[in-house]
Amino acid sequence: GVEAAGLVSTAPGEGWGGDQLMSVVEHPPLPKSQGFDILVRGADPGYFSALQIPLLSGRNFTRDDRLERAHVVILSRSTAQAMFPGEDPIGKHLRDDGEGGERSTEGGVFEVVGVAGDTRWFVTEPLHPMLYWPIYGNDYSVATIVVRSSHDVESLATPIEKLVGQMDPDLPVSDVMTIRQATGKSTVDNQFDSILVLAFAIIALVLAATGLYGVLAYLVAQRTSEIGIRIALGAQRDQVLGLMLADGLRPALIGLLLGLAASAATTRFIKAMLYDTQPLDLEVFAAVAALLVASAALACLVPAWRASRLDPMQALRTE
Repeated sequence: GVEAAGLVSTAPGEGWGGDQLMSVVEHPPLPKSQGFDILVRGADPGYFSALQIPLLSGRNFTRDDRLERAHVVILSRSTAQAMFPGEDPIGKHLRDDGEGGERSTEGGVFEVVGVAGDTRWFVTEPLHPMLYWPIYGNDYSVATIVVRSSHDVESLATPIEKLVGQMDPDLPVSDVMTIRQATGKSTVDNQFDSILVLAFAIIALVLAATGLYGVLAYLVAQRTSEIGIRIALGAQRDQVLGLMLADGLRPALIGLLLGLAASAATTRFIKAMLYDTQPLDLEVFAAVAALLVASAALACLVPAWRASRLDPMQALRTE
């Protein structure tokens, strides 16, 4: 059931994984410690296919890219755009400036052989420039096997662990999870915050609807005699119903417009809690506005309906 598999030193969503200060050999030298800070990953030729990361230009790694032939790198799209603006990076060279990275050979020079799509080191964090070099040409003590299957991928965990055990009984296998589980693990804190905000929002909505119902019920009680006179003089009950609804919904609609404007102004404060969602999402704003209007209308409907059903004689006697 396995369609593709590969090795990577740090899979997407697993964390920072190490960075490296790099500079472009063909460009003018940069001051010391002012190179490009790039996340580094070791990968084998099957990694990009396994995770369906597109190879945008150039070539993939080969089985020969190891040991003395391992001085080649594949850049992520954001890295290529940052380091080679308006240029074709294929065939250019990067210099390892030897600060903060995982590679043992400081001052090495690497040829850019490919450009691949971007991945995130952590789901909720913004994209960071990233490069890959052959995992077989580096001294990595930990690697992640990534497996893609058209079947239930979770059922492959045990067979893969057994296979690894047959190859090397002393090699431990840990943290077996699907991409969906890894994504959920990295967003659990934000999920809790979002659920908490949602709970407060629901409470606020219930309180607002209850308050609106109470205000309109009090308004109807205060205008009982007026409603009785209107009905006695020929006002239709649907006209009375519309009048009461309009009086109740008018402040709700004004509050809704003010709330939407305030929400649009404060969305930047919750941007860090959102994944793959724009803060100013028109569909979300429209759905919330519709929900608030429906809640206000429902809160107004009961007292308005009661007002339209008043007996004019009883209403006039309330004085």
